[in-house]
Amino acid sequence: REYKLPEYNLLWATAQDLQIPLTLHIATNRPGLSMDKFSPSSMTNSDHWVRMALADIIFSGVFERYPKLQVGSVEQDLAWAPFFLNRIDYTYTQRAQEFLQGYRFNDGALPSDFFHSNCFVGFQEDALGIRDRHIIGVDNLQWGSDYPHQESTFPKSRQILEEILADCTEEEKAKIAGGNAARIYDLD
Repeated sequence: REYKLPEYNLLWATAQDLQIPLTLHIATNRPGLSMDKFSPSSMTNSDHWVRMALADIIFSGVFERYPKLQVGSVEQDLAWAPFFLNRIDYTYTQRAQEFLQGYRFNDGALPSDFFHSNCFVGFQEDALGIRDRHIIGVDNLQWGSDYPHQESTFPKSRQILEEILADCTEEEKAKIAGGNAARIYDLD
C-alpha cells in the first residue's frame, strides 16, 4: 500500500513520538515486486521505489503533520538524490495545479525542505553522490559497510571510505562516517 495513505498515520505518529527513525530498504517496493529484486535490471534501478515512497510521504504532507519524524533510504546509494530533489521542487512549483490539486505546504516550504529536515540516505560506494553532497546535505548522509552481507565493503571498508571521501573536509568525513548516524539514531 502506498505510504501516502492515512492508514500509516499511526506509524508516523508512533515513530515520531518514540523518536525512532524509519528506514526504506532496497526492498521498499510498495506495489509489489515486478521483477526479480536481484536481477541486473532491478539492482541498477533500485532507487526507483524509494523515490516513489519518499515522494508519496513528502507530497502527502506527512512531514508537516509529523515534523520530528525521520525517514531514511538505505542501500540505494546517493546519486539519485540531487535529481530527485530537483524534480520534487520542479513538480511542486511548476506542476502543482496539474498533479497536486493545488495542495500547498505551510510557510512557503518546498518539498526539498522536508527532505533536508526529515530524510537521510545511506550508502556504501557512491563517489558520484559524495561529489554532490552539498545538494543532498552533508547532515543527511550515512555511510555503512553492510557487513556481513556478500556485497559488503569488508574487508576493504577503510580503504574504500578513504577514497570516496578524499575531497571532503575532516568535519564532513566525521559526520558521514558515523556522526550523522549517531545523531539520527541517538547513539552514544
